[in-house]
Amino acid sequence: MPDLLPGAEIAGCRIEAVAGRGGMGIVYRATQLSLGRPVAVKLIAPDRAGDPGFRERFERESRVAAAIDHPNVIPVYAAGEESGHLYLVMRYVKGIDLQGLLAREHRLPAAQVAAIGVQVGAALDAAHAVGLVHRDVKPANVLLSGEHAYLADFGLSQVMGGDTRLTSTGQWIGTVDFMAPEQFSGGEVDARADVYALGCVLYDALTGEVPYPRGTVPATMLAHMHDAPPRPTEVTDVPSGFDRVIDRALAKDPERRYPSAGDLGRAALAAAEGRPVTESERTVARGAAAPSQRDGNGREAALPPQALNGHTAATAVVPPARERTTPKPPPTLPLGDRPRRRRRGRARAAGGAVLALSAAGAAAVLLVGSGDGDARQQPGAPVDAGEVEVLAQEFATAYGNEDSAELARLLTRDAERVVPGGRQEGRDAVIRAYRRQFQDSETRSFELSELDASGGGAGRATARFVATYAGEPDVTGSIVFGVLRERGTPKIALISARQDPPDA
Repeated sequence: MPDLLPGAEIAGCRIEAVAGRGGMGIVYRATQLSLGRPVAVKLIAPDRAGDPGFRERFERESRVAAAIDHPNVIPVYAAGEESGHLYLVMRYVKGIDLQGLLAREHRLPAAQVAAIGVQVGAALDAAHAVGLVHRDVKPANVLLSGEHAYLADFGLSQVMGGDTRLTSTGQWIGTVDFMAPEQFSGGEVDARADVYALGCVLYDALTGEVPYPRGTVPATMLAHMHDAPPRPTEVTDVPSGFDRVIDRALAKDPERRYPSAGDLGRAALAAAEGRPVTESERTVARGAAAPSQRDGNGREAALPPQALNGHTAATAVVPPARERTTPKPPPTLPLGDRPRRRRRGRARAAGGAVLALSAAGAAAVLLVGSGDGDARQQPGAPVDAGEVEVLAQEFATAYGNEDSAELARLLTRDAERVVPGGRQEGRDAVIRAYRRQFQDSETRSFELSELDASGGGAGRATARFVATYAGEPDVTGSIVFGVLRERGTPKIALISARQDPPDA
């Protein structure tokens, strides 16, 4: 989007200078004319602002974010639309964000990390208490003014769904390094996803590296989903109590994590001071941020009032962290349980796992990002929403036609198929899996509906699907495509689908 020049006016503010850029848009340092005070004005990128559904979510979540009154949350003064621009007017914080500080210092003293953790944890508790899950807690969203820490971008991250970015050299940075496993697996996300992200931030600040430094987004996602939490003491000289703190904060199962971000902050402070790391057990989360539990049919259900232990602050008691164990590898899941059929002289097994993905498998999500360059041939150049939508439809057509050659054309060379029961790495391996699927079940059609496509350095498309097979029941579910530009051409880098349960 073109920069506003100094002196330009928007939302009752006079633009002074650009303060920062990101996948969501541009942040300006400005002066609010009515009060003469310095403010930050964030203008949302036009490709996002042009979506009516996005504008509605933006307005709704901005109102919720503005309702958070906490000293560690950057206040939102105004939000709206002017001359086609969606904007936020916020307090201007003079200082540095944690990402910039870590780039300069590499890592921070344990006491400073704990102090930041306490403040950010308190900010998250305030948001969770009004039903808001941040979803994008990362160093770039932690602003530091002296010893005071602020957490930024409440509401925006809820609407955006994240901000995974590419550098001009095609290297991945950003949100994916700080995301909870359930955000990749398509599971329900509540306050405990923010607890996990804050644990990742604390680990990064303590050690100077993210918890799972991997070379690609899919590899990082898999590490978050399956690898044991790392120990800070194995990387740098920090008090041993941080091993327990990080192990619990980064637990794969949300039930094993600290139930509140405030608890995590207090545990980090105890570790830094050499005190026993106590396990206070409470959650302040309400509404959409509140933890949920599975009902008898495997569906998510809100915790009933009696599970909250009768406390006015919605305090729920959960078991303390178990001893550190290496997570078991995910089970190998069958392709389905339908009777075998034959056609064209080849044995064909059940089509129960659409796209050769587990019926019980959760969707692995590659989130929307932004590119740093505009040239489409540049490594990491962004894709636009239209390209992503076309690619998703082409995939559906190719799969419905059982055209493995066309599917291969649509995939990146290092495309991955990820499910809890396993994965294929590389285009050839993925195509072999699809060919086995086509041999095992005769596909009549594969149609998408409710398709929602977004662009950026990494595009994303989500949709519902209906797959029909010869002589077999239709299969319905959801599918997610992650899209990157490879040698100037948008291609699918990651695919995941989840089949609806039989009684859905």
